[in-house]
Amino acid sequence: MSSASVKRHAFKTLLVLHFIGLTLVIGVRVALLVIEQTTSTGSLQVLAEGRELMGLLARDLTAPGFWLTVLSGIGLVALRYGKNIPGWVWAKVTLTVASMVLAVTRVAPALEAARRWAHESAGEGHFLPQLHNSLGQATLYGGIAFTLILLTVPVAVWKPRVHRTPTVSL
Repeated sequence: MSSASVKRHAFKTLLVLHFIGLTLVIGVRVALLVIEQTTSTGSLQVLAEGRELMGLLARDLTAPGFWLTVLSGIGLVALRYGKNIPGWVWAKVTLTVASMVLAVTRVAPALEAARRWAHESAGEGHFLPQLHNSLGQATLYGGIAFTLILLTVPVAVWKPRVHRTPTVSL
Protein backbone atom coordinates (compact mmCIF):
# COMPACT_ATOMS: atom_id res chain seq x y z
CA MET A 1 0.00 0.00 0.00
CA SER A 2 1.46 3.33 -1.01
CA SER A 3 1.84 6.38 1.21
CA ALA A 4 -0.70 8.27 -0.87
CA SER A 5 -3.20 5.44 -0.48
CA VAL A 6 -2.76 5.37 3.31
CA LYS A 7 -3.15 9.14 3.44
CA ARG A 8 -6.31 8.98 1.28
CA HIS A 9 -7.85 6.26 3.50
CA ALA A 10 -6.94 8.17 6.66
CA PHE A 11 -8.51 11.31 5.23
CA LYS A 12 -11.72 9.45 4.30
CA THR A 13 -11.89 7.86 7.75
CA LEU A 14 -11.42 11.22 9.46
CA LEU A 15 -14.06 12.75 7.20
CA VAL A 16 -16.57 10.04 8.16
CA LEU A 17 -15.77 10.61 11.85
CA HIS A 18 -16.15 14.36 11.32
CA PHE A 19 -19.63 13.91 9.87
CA ILE A 20 -20.61 11.47 12.63
CA GLY A 21 -19.60 14.11 15.18
CA LEU A 22 -21.58 16.79 13.35
CA THR A 23 -24.58 14.48 13.16
CA LEU A 24 -24.43 13.90 16.91
CA VAL A 25 -24.21 17.62 17.67
CA ILE A 26 -26.99 18.63 15.28
CA GLY A 27 -29.17 15.58 15.90
CA VAL A 28 -29.07 15.94 19.67
CA ARG A 29 -29.91 19.63 19.34
CA VAL A 30 -33.04 18.68 17.39
CA ALA A 31 -33.86 16.02 20.00
CA LEU A 32 -33.44 18.60 22.78
CA LEU A 33 -35.90 20.92 21.06
CA VAL A 34 -38.44 18.09 20.80
CA ILE A 35 -37.92 17.09 24.44
CA GLU A 36 -38.29 20.69 25.57
CA GLN A 37 -41.52 21.14 23.56
CA THR A 38 -42.93 17.86 24.87
CA THR A 39 -42.05 18.26 28.54
CA SER A 40 -42.73 21.97 28.92
CA THR A 41 -46.49 21.43 28.67
CA GLY A 42 -46.60 18.55 31.17
CA SER A 43 -46.52 18.42 34.93
CA LEU A 44 -43.63 19.78 36.94
CA GLN A 45 -42.38 16.21 37.45
CA VAL A 46 -42.39 15.62 33.67
CA LEU A 47 -40.57 18.93 33.23
CA ALA A 48 -37.94 17.87 35.77
CA GLU A 49 -37.50 14.48 34.08
CA GLY A 50 -37.21 16.21 30.69
CA ARG A 51 -34.49 18.50 32.02
CA GLU A 52 -32.69 15.45 33.42
CA LEU A 53 -32.87 13.70 30.03
CA MET A 54 -31.65 16.83 28.26
CA GLY A 55 -28.67 17.04 30.59
CA LEU A 56 -27.79 13.40 29.98
CA LEU A 57 -28.01 13.83 26.21
CA ALA A 58 -25.85 16.95 26.30
CA ARG A 59 -23.23 15.25 28.46
CA ASP A 60 -23.23 11.81 26.83
CA LEU A 61 -23.83 12.64 23.15
CA THR A 62 -23.38 16.33 22.36
CA ALA A 63 -20.06 16.79 24.15
CA PRO A 64 -18.44 13.65 22.67
CA GLY A 65 -19.86 14.52 19.24
CA PHE A 66 -18.43 18.00 19.51
CA TRP A 67 -14.99 16.71 20.51
CA LEU A 68 -15.10 14.10 17.75
CA THR A 69 -15.84 16.87 15.27
CA VAL A 70 -13.04 19.09 16.58
CA LEU A 71 -10.39 16.37 16.76
CA SER A 72 -11.26 14.86 13.37
CA GLY A 73 -11.26 18.38 11.90
CA ILE A 74 -7.76 18.97 13.22
CA GLY A 75 -6.68 15.67 11.70
CA LEU A 76 -8.26 16.56 8.35
CA VAL A 77 -6.50 19.91 8.24
CA ALA A 78 -3.16 18.37 9.25
CA LEU A 79 -3.42 15.66 6.57
CA ARG A 80 -4.55 17.98 3.83
CA TYR A 81 -2.54 21.16 4.44
CA GLY A 82 0.32 20.28 6.79
CA LYS A 83 1.88 23.51 8.02
CA ASN A 84 0.36 25.66 5.25
CA ILE A 85 -2.99 26.25 6.93
CA PRO A 86 -5.31 28.48 4.87
CA GLY A 87 -7.14 31.46 6.33
CA TRP A 88 -10.61 29.91 6.14
CA VAL A 89 -9.49 27.28 8.68
CA TRP A 90 -8.81 30.07 11.16
CA ALA A 91 -12.36 31.37 10.59
CA LYS A 92 -13.69 27.90 11.47
CA VAL A 93 -11.40 27.71 14.50
CA THR A 94 -12.60 31.12 15.70
CA LEU A 95 -16.28 30.15 15.34
CA THR A 96 -15.68 26.80 17.05
CA VAL A 97 -13.72 28.28 19.95
CA ALA A 98 -16.37 30.99 20.43
CA SER A 99 -19.06 28.32 20.49
CA MET A 100 -17.08 26.17 22.93
CA VAL A 101 -16.41 29.08 25.29
CA LEU A 102 -20.07 30.05 25.21
CA ALA A 103 -21.17 26.45 25.79
CA VAL A 104 -18.84 25.96 28.75
CA THR A 105 -19.30 29.37 30.40
CA ARG A 106 -23.00 30.07 29.75
CA VAL A 107 -24.95 27.11 28.37
CA ALA A 108 -23.73 24.33 30.67
CA PRO A 109 -24.24 26.33 33.90
CA ALA A 110 -27.70 27.48 32.73
CA LEU A 111 -28.70 23.90 31.85
CA GLU A 112 -27.48 22.63 35.21
CA ALA A 113 -29.35 25.42 37.02
CA ALA A 114 -32.50 24.65 34.99
CA ARG A 115 -32.21 20.98 35.93
CA ARG A 116 -31.83 21.85 39.63
CA TRP A 117 -34.70 24.39 39.56
CA ALA A 118 -36.94 21.95 37.69
CA HIS A 119 -36.47 19.38 40.46
CA GLU A 120 -36.95 22.07 43.10
CA SER A 121 -40.15 23.25 41.36
CA ALA A 122 -41.45 19.68 41.19
CA GLY A 123 -40.70 19.24 44.90
CA GLU A 124 -42.49 22.44 45.87
CA GLY A 125 -45.39 21.87 43.51
CA HIS A 126 -45.16 25.16 41.61
CA PHE A 127 -43.08 26.72 38.86
CA LEU A 128 -40.25 28.73 40.45
CA PRO A 129 -39.20 31.95 38.67
CA GLN A 130 -35.54 30.87 38.79
CA LEU A 131 -36.42 27.95 36.53
CA HIS A 132 -37.87 30.30 33.94
CA ASN A 133 -34.74 32.48 34.09
CA SER A 134 -32.41 29.47 33.74
CA LEU A 135 -34.42 28.08 30.83
CA GLY A 136 -34.34 31.45 29.10
CA GLN A 137 -30.57 31.73 29.49
CA ALA A 138 -29.99 28.15 28.31
CA THR A 139 -32.20 28.71 25.28
CA LEU A 140 -30.60 32.03 24.36
CA TYR A 141 -26.97 31.00 24.79
CA GLY A 142 -27.57 27.50 23.44
CA GLY A 143 -29.10 28.99 20.29
CA ILE A 144 -26.15 31.32 19.83
CA ALA A 145 -23.61 28.51 20.36
CA PHE A 146 -25.50 26.27 17.93
CA THR A 147 -25.65 29.07 15.35
CA LEU A 148 -21.89 29.57 15.64
CA ILE A 149 -21.36 25.86 14.97
CA LEU A 150 -23.75 25.96 12.00
CA LEU A 151 -21.82 28.94 10.60
CA THR A 152 -18.76 26.74 10.27
CA VAL A 153 -20.57 24.75 7.55
CA PRO A 154 -20.79 27.63 5.03
CA VAL A 155 -17.15 28.45 5.76
CA ALA A 156 -16.21 24.86 4.88
CA VAL A 157 -18.32 24.95 1.70
CA TRP A 158 -17.13 28.43 0.75
CA LYS A 159 -13.40 27.68 1.10
CA PRO A 160 -12.86 25.70 -2.11
CA ARG A 161 -14.34 28.53 -4.12
CA VAL A 162 -11.92 31.07 -2.66
CA HIS A 163 -8.79 29.50 -4.15
CA ARG A 164 -10.14 28.55 -7.54
CA THR A 165 -8.92 30.63 -10.40
CA PRO A 166 -11.18 31.03 -13.40
CA THR A 167 -10.09 29.18 -16.50
CA VAL A 168 -10.13 30.88 -19.84
CA SER A 169 -11.36 28.92 -22.84
CA LEU A 170 -10.14 29.79 -26.29
